[in-house]
Amino acid sequence: MNKLLIIMFFIISIPLQSQLCKDYLIFDGSEPVLNYGIDTTGNWWAITQPFGNYKRLIVNGERLEEYNQIFAPIFSNDGRKWATFGEYQGTWYLITNDDIFELNATGVGNLGFTQNSKHLVYSYFQANIEHIVLPTKTIEVYGKIGSFFVNNDATKFAFKGLRGRSYVLNINGKETPTFDEIIPIGFWHDDSFIFAAKNGNNWQIYKDNKPITQNYSNIRNPLINQKGTVLAFIATTFSNSNIAVTISDEFAEPLESRQYDLVSYLTLHPEYPIVAFFAKNQNNSYIVVNTAEYSTNANTSPPHFTSDGEDVYFLACDFSCFASISGIRYTLSNSINPQTPVAVKSSSKTIAYITSSSLIMLFLENNRMHSGMMVDKIISPIYNYKTKRYETIGRISNKLYLLTCQPN
Repeated sequence: MNKLLIIMFFIISIPLQSQLCKDYLIFDGSEPVLNYGIDTTGNWWAITQPFGNYKRLIVNGERLEEYNQIFAPIFSNDGRKWATFGEYQGTWYLITNDDIFELNATGVGNLGFTQNSKHLVYSYFQANIEHIVLPTKTIEVYGKIGSFFVNNDATKFAFKGLRGRSYVLNINGKETPTFDEIIPIGFWHDDSFIFAAKNGNNWQIYKDNKPITQNYSNIRNPLINQKGTVLAFIATTFSNSNIAVTISDEFAEPLESRQYDLVSYLTLHPEYPIVAFFAKNQNNSYIVVNTAEYSTNANTSPPHFTSDGEDVYFLACDFSCFASISGIRYTLSNSINPQTPVAVKSSSKTIAYITSSSLIMLFLENNRMHSGMMVDKIISPIYNYKTKRYETIGRISNKLYLLTCQPN
């Protein structure tokens, strides 16, 4: 009788798991796979080697022609567009989701979409001259350092440049005064450009040429949201304390956190002036959300906001491992390394993570686990808000599978 009950339970449990976690073959293995990935909006891609030294890009199942060189695609924030560069027999091409353009180029530079996903901008080289291509104009630049930045309608640009032993910021063709160091950040919603700059021992945040903060001894990890309405960064005071600083039009002046011995893992809410970070004072460790402190320890993950910003979450281990979601602690029956990448659906009380061979979905209230097929290799999971499920890609030999788990 006991054996019968065990067999019946096993049979009943299989449909439950197969209903929640399903796996789909997305590449048949007909060509060797060199690289693959999935972006935060669920687009997947792979680079294969059809023959010789040629490479092929596959995006969401669509196979491109062969190229001698081709790069992983860049996706727009809304996930509807993508673009990349490819080279065939010495000629460079700009390849997009709906067209291919030949470039009169000796090399390629940066490529990306505006924050609102409406415009594609890119750069290419002719000898030592870099050409930045915007929808209505092309700019020739020399001595640019790093990437370039554009506003949402792609009419204004900014980039860092070297002048002797100092640095300048070129904003719409006009250079700022020189600084000892510059960290470009991004365009504000009013099309002014935000950057951090150092003169001597003093760091400040600037909006175009105007400083908008007090002096700090150091500024690091600056973040700006997609709408250009909230800026956050970690600063070191002249008393050698660490603080998180938030700037928004909603505040009359920059909002500074409490002072800590250490601040790290800064993250920014996708829309509102809310920050989260790891902090330490003496032997006490915290995850801080604006002014709220949640006790943790050094063995903790960075805090993250869900894609809609509804929840903030992190993993940690003290006497047991747990997941903290918006301040609620859920003990994990199976220990999960806090540095394991996880995905979280807002308000679902579930998380998804990967082992070395599978995608796991865990219901936090009862520690019930669901998983699909086992694979040889697997990449970090996402929560796809379009399909309303957890997703990742697994590999067996040269076959690729979309692994999915559907939360309640």
